[in-house]
Amino acid sequence: MAPIDPGSLILITGGNGFIGAHCIANLLQSNFHVRATVRSAEKAELTRKALSAAGIQNLSNLELSVLPDPTHVDSLVKVLNGCQAILHLASSFSYDAAPGEFEESLMIPAFRGTQAICEAAQKQSSIRRLIVMSSFASVYNADMGLQPGRVYTENDWSPLTYEDGVNAPAVPIAYRASKVVAERAAWDFVRDNSVQYQLVTLCPGMVFGKMIHPISSLSQLNASNQIVWQVLNAGRDGEISPSKAPVWVDVEDLAEVCRKALVFETSEHERFLVTSSAYDTQEISDIVRDELPTTHRAPLGEPGKRLADTHYSCDSSKVNRLLGVEFRDLRDSIVPLAQQLYSME
Repeated sequence: MAPIDPGSLILITGGNGFIGAHCIANLLQSNFHVRATVRSAEKAELTRKALSAAGIQNLSNLELSVLPDPTHVDSLVKVLNGCQAILHLASSFSYDAAPGEFEESLMIPAFRGTQAICEAAQKQSSIRRLIVMSSFASVYNADMGLQPGRVYTENDWSPLTYEDGVNAPAVPIAYRASKVVAERAAWDFVRDNSVQYQLVTLCPGMVFGKMIHPISSLSQLNASNQIVWQVLNAGRDGEISPSKAPVWVDVEDLAEVCRKALVFETSEHERFLVTSSAYDTQEISDIVRDELPTTHRAPLGEPGKRLADTHYSCDSSKVNRLLGVEFRDLRDSIVPLAQQLYSME
């Protein structure tokens, strides 16, 4: 099937999010037309203002559509009218859940959200490619621990099931299970149904980088950038916070992967693991203290100490090979983010 050409209309679900805003910017810069969904008229207005304030060009080619329920198939079919492809980034997931609430808050929305977009794409004959944002959580087997020397690829899957998510003792396990269930819903759909589109799923690690989406306070930071802020705000006499899920990608690189996933030629459904390299919070601190010596509030810790050889790694060579995307290094991602976060206080 031919790739999606610039000038085509692309639907982005969750356009007001951290990743969504960068995907909008990337596609507009590349002369695509974008229709992005948000859940309210207020979020639509805030999104356009945030993108304009960030200096994003070609905003006349952006249409913002209010879609209160991203699991409603008929509404999705309507908003897909005229579109050639979909970037499905919207998430119905909530972290405000306790054991016993995970099925309603996490598992059902995860499954229904992905199933709905797959079904709507099937019903709208103009759709030729569906890109679903998954997560490294659907690849990584947390039960195996840090696994020094283990190299994960897109061929790996977390063993977590729907039942594991429902019965999880803590929200992080339920969250990881929800990501597995969401992605498997897409693969099950194209296995069990005749579809006219190609499915591409992307599994990024922690996503760092400067923000261009609507955000009014540091309390609204996405989970990955919260990790960076914990280091930046710990104080020079503070302690280095633990490193979580120590593989990462820059948000602008991830947006570029999304665009390249639209335009590369393939006759198959594809899955990509999207990580730049390992990171640890000591490295983040070292970078900030070096680059922002007078303004930083990052702790000293143990300068130069790195954890990369103490845990698993990832092989994202398929992204480089098939999509031609080269990832930036951690310094180039963290420094502009740190400057932005300090200026937001």
